[in-house]
Amino acid sequence: MNLVSYSIKINQENKKSFIDSIDTFIFDCDGVLWIADTIVPGAIETLNYLRHTLGKKILFVTNNSTKTRQQFLDKIKSFGIDVCSSIDQVYGSSYGAAIYLNQINFPKETKKVFIIGEQGLEKELNDQNFKTIKEINRLKDGLESVQNTVIDQDVGAVIVGMDTQLTFQKATYAHMCIKEIKDCLFIATNPDTSYPVKNEKTLPGAGSIVAMIQTSTQVKPITIGKPETLLLDVILKKENLNPDRTLFVGDRLDTDIAFAVNGGIKSLLVLTGISKLNEINNIDSKINPNYYTNTIADLLPSNNNNN
Repeated sequence: MNLVSYSIKINQENKKSFIDSIDTFIFDCDGVLWIADTIVPGAIETLNYLRHTLGKKILFVTNNSTKTRQQFLDKIKSFGIDVCSSIDQVYGSSYGAAIYLNQINFPKETKKVFIIGEQGLEKELNDQNFKTIKEINRLKDGLESVQNTVIDQDVGAVIVGMDTQLTFQKATYAHMCIKEIKDCLFIATNPDTSYPVKNEKTLPGAGSIVAMIQTSTQVKPITIGKPETLLLDVILKKENLNPDRTLFVGDRLDTDIAFAVNGGIKSLLVLTGISKLNEINNIDSKINPNYYTNTIADLLPSNNNNN
């Protein structure tokens, strides 16, 4: 772990030397490249400049568990970004959950995975031949009914991610599996408590759902996405990267920047998403990035980002 005592602002004087010191740029997506369905101004031009003009390696890592890697690739391309041609350049927390289950030799032939999540999580698991339970029988409202929830005793893991169709009954099913089935794993795709959307608003994130299940069960989950380093460890090994010349670009201190710090690579905070300038370089700062700037577009040589 490489803790940073003071963050350096990217400006016209240090921009070139900064970019020259990096071979691989790993980008978070939501809050960095786009907000909801709106591209961050200058993001396309910046990625094109780094990849096509300077020849830098570009990769993408996202904690968003609602989409598959292919869906993220499609979204990247839908904005006109042409620096990503393969899902091998995209790493998501849903994909990471499947990697983790494979790493621990989860008995996919005999055990099932109950998920609080959406189609992206379900498909990434199914593509790796894990049997999933996503939908449960709807019961009548009321505690008298819900307390009679019947769980599948073959569930060996509960994975919790973002779920915009979350119900108390789903939460109850997850709670019961973790509490009542011996050795049932509790896995969180990511700990993000909020999710950035348009007009500087936020929505509850997957971490908010995870916190509810953790509170009710009193069981700490195994976390797959940032700030845990499972995905970064996979990337560094697979891509044969030099950590000293690898940079992660993110908008959240508690996940993105902590991910880089925990994994021993450099970090750049952009201020277009969740974390704000007043959270770094002060006595109360829990974590500082190596560098910070207002927006990804500040990496363009024509952008003057001194203000």
